[in-house]
Amino acid sequence: MLVILAAVVMVVQIGITVRLWRSDLYTRGQKIAQSAMIWLLPVVGAIVVYVGLRHTDDVCRLEPNSEGEHQSLWWTNHDP
Repeated sequence: MLVILAAVVMVVQIGITVRLWRSDLYTRGQKIAQSAMIWLLPVVGAIVVYVGLRHTDDVCRLEPNSEGEHQSLWWTNHDP
């Protein structure tokens, strides 16, 4: 029973990690930090990142900056 639970948690964490890295909304540094949170805080970290990803699905996408990365929703160089 415990092995099955651990396997389910691992599959969910892998799925959330893949979804995070496919997102074009976060910078590479943000993705690294969120991935660490998923794997260092197994259930709680995955829930927090999942909720953040769900929330950002409803937010409009920003254009890439000059370096080709999308700007963070929380820190931009221009006023909305």
